[in-house]
Amino acid sequence: MGGITQRLGTGLLALAISSALSYPVQAGQDVQALPAVQANQINTTDRLIVKFHTPSANIGTRIKALGATKGANLTHSRAMSGGAHVARLGQRISHVEARALAKQLAANPDVAYVEPDVRVYPQLVPNDSLYSLQWHYYEPAGGINLPGAWDISTGSNNIVIAVIDTGVVPHADLAGRLIPGYDFISDAADSNDGDGRDSNANDPGDYGCNGGSSSWHGTHIAGTIGAASNNGVGVTGINWLSKILPVRVLGKCGGYTSDIVDAMRWAAGLNVPGVPANPFPARVQNLSFGGEGSCAATFQNAVDDVTALGTVVVVAAGNGGSDVANTQPASCNGVIAVAATVRNGGKASYSNFGAKVAIAAPGGGNGGFILSTLNTGTTIPIADSY
Repeated sequence: MGGITQRLGTGLLALAISSALSYPVQAGQDVQALPAVQANQINTTDRLIVKFHTPSANIGTRIKALGATKGANLTHSRAMSGGAHVARLGQRISHVEARALAKQLAANPDVAYVEPDVRVYPQLVPNDSLYSLQWHYYEPAGGINLPGAWDISTGSNNIVIAVIDTGVVPHADLAGRLIPGYDFISDAADSNDGDGRDSNANDPGDYGCNGGSSSWHGTHIAGTIGAASNNGVGVTGINWLSKILPVRVLGKCGGYTSDIVDAMRWAAGLNVPGVPANPFPARVQNLSFGGEGSCAATFQNAVDDVTALGTVVVVAAGNGGSDVANTQPASCNGVIAVAATVRNGGKASYSNFGAKVAIAAPGGGNGGFILSTLNTGTTIPIADSY
């Protein structure tokens, strides 16, 4: 255990801070709430996740027949990792209705489980010129004493850290730190890049949800973890050596559970139907997002699969100011759930809390912004910023 801690130390410090972030902010601004998502998106879904006890070649027919038993028009959308499938409903229904339907369908003896496919949403001494503004690294009250940690280790170039988020915008302070990732957003309407899944993990912007601007959330997280350090420019990342694997799952109005669990398995080196193998399996995964409800079987199965390989999964505890037991995937067993603190070292008012929280880290608020890599664009990428 000591060897693992030593090898992953700065990586986990990086992920702890990035998971605690409530939302990326421009210099001089306090933490803001996420833009309100469209009312017909946040509490509704037109998808279910279905897993049968035994596989079948005629899965489309099987899913249609399953839906017909309860008067639901179910059609097969795609196969997922882990043996489950995404089924589409003929219309959007509320999460309450979806859970009730899923419970009825799951009573079929041929079915392992059925769950609504719900969205989750983003949660948020080197010589770099803006290092003096990165209070969360060195201040005694609310910082994490990184100068002392860097005296011991600045990271390992043998460790890959997956940022499973909105994708990453190319940025001068991330040059040389990124390795090829993947875009797992399956619905082109949500992707903002005009297509579905492909090998381009760049963030085209997550604008367009109820008029909200792009967050550049994944870029901010990536910079906190591993912005180029000691280069005299911009900000410094916590880990100076590890490579960052950008994996895009969050687009306009967040991202679906079914896309996220596929991304988790792929990032860890597991097979995902229809997606090329990942040549750079990640030793650590960062999930800085959350959704309503206790940990669903779909999320827990994915966590179990990747942690069985030795992958460390670090998750934002959430920004609801309530018990983390009601937020997923932070409530899943086997993850490191990270709460947020403010500049004086106290718990951030917005941060979730509870027995499932493993660690706390600076997340911003009360006048203490978290500086990292961003972009000036309010919709599409324009220019580097911090």
